[in-house]
Amino acid sequence: MTMHAWFSAETALRDGSCVYRKPNGATVDVTRINAEKASKGSFRNDEKYLGEVIREEDGGGITG
Repeated sequence: MTMHAWFSAETALRDGSCVYRKPNGATVDVTRINAEKASKGSFRNDEKYLGEVIREEDGGGITG
């Protein structure tokens, strides 16, 4: 199962970030994941959609 991922510099500075694996094997720095693409984070002006990532339970989370 895949999840939708976003990155926000504001959130990363405040709370940190995690590295997740994308379905194609690439890795991305992520500050938020959600099953629904339409969900909104705290820092909407700064948040960038990164696409789908593999759930941590399925081996997608590399760092926490």
